[in-house]
Amino acid sequence: MPRNGLYLQKLFSLACLTLTLATLSACAPGMRDPWNSKNSTPADQTAALPEASAPAAAAQPPAYARPARVAILLPLSGKSSDTGQAMLNAAQLAIFDLNATTFELIPRDTLGTPEGARAAAQAALADGAQLILGPVFSADAKAVTPLAIQSAIGVVSFSTDSSVAGGTSFVMGFLPQTQIRQVIDFAAGQGMPRIALIASQDAYGTLTATTFDSYVRQRNLMNAGMLRYSGNTPTPEQIKAFAASTGGTGKPFDAVLIAAPGAQAAAISQQLTQAGLPPAAVKRLGTGLWDQAEVLRYPALQGAWYATSPQALRQKFEDRYEQTYGVSAPRLATLAYDATALAIVLARSGQNYTRQTLSNPNGFTGIDGIFRFRADGLVERGLAIIEIDNNATRVVKPAPASFQGLN
Repeated sequence: MPRNGLYLQKLFSLACLTLTLATLSACAPGMRDPWNSKNSTPADQTAALPEASAPAAAAQPPAYARPARVAILLPLSGKSSDTGQAMLNAAQLAIFDLNATTFELIPRDTLGTPEGARAAAQAALADGAQLILGPVFSADAKAVTPLAIQSAIGVVSFSTDSSVAGGTSFVMGFLPQTQIRQVIDFAAGQGMPRIALIASQDAYGTLTATTFDSYVRQRNLMNAGMLRYSGNTPTPEQIKAFAASTGGTGKPFDAVLIAAPGAQAAAISQQLTQAGLPPAAVKRLGTGLWDQAEVLRYPALQGAWYATSPQALRQKFEDRYEQTYGVSAPRLATLAYDATALAIVLARSGQNYTRQTLSNPNGFTGIDGIFRFRADGLVERGLAIIEIDNNATRVVKPAPASFQGLN
């Protein structure tokens, strides 16, 4: 049995999903506190999905003197209100699934603006919030950070902006750094040490390029070339020069990471084929930008690999969300669910929302698989490697069940 691990156990049935936190110990008569760094050791995380013919009863939480009060800052009005409302729906599902009767969620509308986010945070702190979940957007998170530092309150934002992390702030969004590292690791393990990159001339492309170059050096792989472009796709001249400049053997590199959304990545892949580098000769790799259903239909991306969170639990969550609310859940909804579940189980275990408790190195298991917050405040995830195969996805490497052995 794994030692001192915390896991969120999902019990799905036709009627309900129950998410609970269990503490495991190995061959010991009593439970130890895995949130205490003095006795915390690396452990396996287990996401159990037992067969159930009837709804599982939710565990009753112990009685506390006062409920935990956690704010969630979302764009509940304005142009992004659909996303904000969906994330609030997901957070409310987590409260229901965990039977969180001693937990109070405080929703506040950011209006989708930095000024609105700051006002929402001020209102939440005035209401006694002990932790802030959100906001969604980078500028909004940056507006909230100073208030959180002044109040010594933790923030778990849904942003993907790494610069937001630090101090009392954690970033829970789907970061490209982890996706890049894990898909590169897989390609290298499949005998593809020469890897090139194609990325746009924007903030995402710059982050991708920095991560890519640093990581291939760290892994003693070969940076076989890097093409940065403006606009939707590189020009034919850029692609031709890129293919020619990285070698002359007919196979200048083993794989190319295309850090672009699905439609653009497919167009770039087709350009590479026209330049003499078809997918059969050079494997296409992608990032989480490919984690959209429409990507599967592009002929130019068939056979490509990308890293993403495990899909089985997410699919169950999405099915239940649609059954409950009558609409499909946007991709970000699972972030709100997992963040709310994390806040609930920490409160239920009697822990305060400190940096120490939030950054437990053993991590947690949620709808999107295992995750933990590093010392720098960035989230780290254990991802699956997916192959696009015949207009569908195929798991070629399952997501890990623990952080043991991960870089």
